[in-house]
Amino acid sequence: LFRSPISTMFYFMDLYTYLLVKPEYLGPGYHDHLEDHLRQKVEGTVQEKAGLIVAVGDCEPVDKGKLHEGTGLIMVPMRYTAVVQQLFKNEVVDCEVVEVNTLGFFGEVGPARVFVSKTLLPEGWSYREAELHSGGGPSYVSKDGTLAIRRESAVRVKLVATKQDSDRINAIGTTQGDFLGPLVRG
Repeated sequence: LFRSPISTMFYFMDLYTYLLVKPEYLGPGYHDHLEDHLRQKVEGTVQEKAGLIVAVGDCEPVDKGKLHEGTGLIMVPMRYTAVVQQLFKNEVVDCEVVEVNTLGFFGEVGPARVFVSKTLLPEGWSYREAELHSGGGPSYVSKDGTLAIRRESAVRVKLVATKQDSDRINAIGTTQGDFLGPLVRG
């Protein structure tokens, strides 16, 4: 099932599924229809034990297909290679902050969403809306005021928990620890 990592969270995987095809598509363009139907069915979905399917690469029917009793559809087994995103507990990832509120902030790691609660920020960080009217927006500011987490900031977080829904991966993260928090670029 596992093939090779692209980076820390994206993988190539060989996967299998079944497609139900209407008989009207069994003529010219059959293989193109199978490929399009497969992409529509699996891209952007989460498969258990695989992760979020980001893109489908090569695909091929394993068999010619069999008549699906009672429906008149043809059931075609498909083998395909996909780029899959997986997040693991205790993994350290860089995310882009997309929302800051009084409860914490949300960041995105590709198509996955990470929430960091204000209780999982290091001691001394406080929520401020003072910069809201000067164009900075709401933010969390460090005790000494030198670092801030606001919308579009890059933040390094450690994942505490992950959850897979049918169409996305959600995670809870923390910035407590060495080398975690806002990434300073300079």
